[in-house]
Amino acid sequence: MSTLRLKLTGLFIAVVALTLGCASGSDAGSCRAETAADTVCTANGAVRGETRGGTVAFKNIPYAQAPIGNLRWQPTQAAKPWGQTRAGHTFGSICPQLAGEQVVGDEDCLTLNIWRPAEPASKPLPVMVFFTGGGNHAFSGQGAPVFGGVNYGGEVLVPQSVLFVSFNYRLGALGFLSHPKQALPPATRISGNYGLLDQIAMLKWVRQNIAAFGGDPHRVFLFGTSAGGGNICALLAAPSAQGLFHGAAMQSSVPTGCELATRADAESSAGVRVASALGCDGPDAITCLRGKPAAEVVRALPGSFGLSPRLYGPVVDGLVVTEQPLQTIARGAHARVPVIIGNSTQETMQFVNSVGAVTDSSSYGAALSKLFGQAQSARIFAQYPASAYPSPRDALVQLTTDAFFTCQSRRVARTLAGIQSQPVYRYLFNHAMANDPELKAAGAVHTVEHPFFFPWQGRYRPSPVDLEVQRLMVSHWSHLASVGTTAASPVAWDPVGQGDAYLSIGVSSAMKLNDAAPRCDFWDTVQLPWPHL
Repeated sequence: MSTLRLKLTGLFIAVVALTLGCASGSDAGSCRAETAADTVCTANGAVRGETRGGTVAFKNIPYAQAPIGNLRWQPTQAAKPWGQTRAGHTFGSICPQLAGEQVVGDEDCLTLNIWRPAEPASKPLPVMVFFTGGGNHAFSGQGAPVFGGVNYGGEVLVPQSVLFVSFNYRLGALGFLSHPKQALPPATRISGNYGLLDQIAMLKWVRQNIAAFGGDPHRVFLFGTSAGGGNICALLAAPSAQGLFHGAAMQSSVPTGCELATRADAESSAGVRVASALGCDGPDAITCLRGKPAAEVVRALPGSFGLSPRLYGPVVDGLVVTEQPLQTIARGAHARVPVIIGNSTQETMQFVNSVGAVTDSSSYGAALSKLFGQAQSARIFAQYPASAYPSPRDALVQLTTDAFFTCQSRRVARTLAGIQSQPVYRYLFNHAMANDPELKAAGAVHTVEHPFFFPWQGRYRPSPVDLEVQRLMVSHWSHLASVGTTAASPVAWDPVGQGDAYLSIGVSSAMKLNDAAPRCDFWDTVQLPWPHL
């Protein structure tokens, strides 16, 4: 064979490999698309999924290298090629976290999971990527032990002609540690945003590989609750995330993402405390910390849930996040994409006890002073007198839900709608899971809406009304992912405009105007203690 023919043959093989998505270092034989209907060739190697009913699930796919050893507290590194076809039938490890009294998980956890239709579509499908809640210190892309147990599978969303993606990212101190001696020179160091960099790396992997699964890399829709939704707000503003997604839904999450701690605040509030707890106060603190077992790092300063300031999450470091996300949005320098934003009507029901028992007017006033400072508590008390509610605790639930969620959702929705042409949709979720006495009594609490996107595989069994609510939400979210607007049915949803229009989601879903407008005008004048929850 001539030299020219050899070169042409080699070029043809390389082109075929790239077309199939094969990495140059992987086993080309395992990456042949024709080997099996449930096998996909990614840029890193082949992965075999599991078909159940109308979906195929591909689990435990590495999107980055394990952040262990010297890679702990370093920017996310791209995944290396693998040789033999990976079996994608079971989830990978969750990232280290405290579950009760035990530390669970493994640092080798940067994996994602993909669900697609069993029958190939005639054209690339939109992609819906779920960002889990958990305060950036707990839970995972597999599921969460809330609302009867929620498994984050794609069995409900995939029939809407979409692909579904879930993933894990570094949590707690392992994902968001800011420390003054983390890296030099200080002007160029990444500090505290490792979990956010994981999320960006995941989106880059999706952009590169999702077409091989039948997805459209130009229609990637992010949706998430609590810390997950807050992280999405940070991604809207992060320069390195621009162009990686084309729509977003931030659910019950405004306080955690659109206004962040600064790097200096994070260093003093958590970073130095973690190092001190582990005996790593010296000049080489990070080397010392890298030598500690993951479980010790997790235990050193665990995250918590409540109304007190949170410990872990993205920070304004001047590099990954250059300024407060809401400032970036106000300047129009954010990712201009269609957005859903909203919250539940009793968000803080399970959190208010974190500021102490509120049983009378005196303890109620003390809670307000603790949350907002003595100087502001009197005017807040005047807006929300305890006598106007069934109990002082109910008054605290209402005012903190308004302050930290409803009125901040309105604020962010107004800012987005005022600066971009892409539609912005706002909602309030007022539906309780009534088929369980405990959940019914809890009401429309924090993140109660997110189980409605997933199959009912926990102990909770949905009522007919639950299923109606689920159909409405799945229809609107998937339609926005597909075409950039919400659906015309089962209830039309108008974008934010005159009168602060929003969709009330519940037993009788309908468009409404001006929810709590006078109180939101009031909260726009209050200095809020960020960041919370």
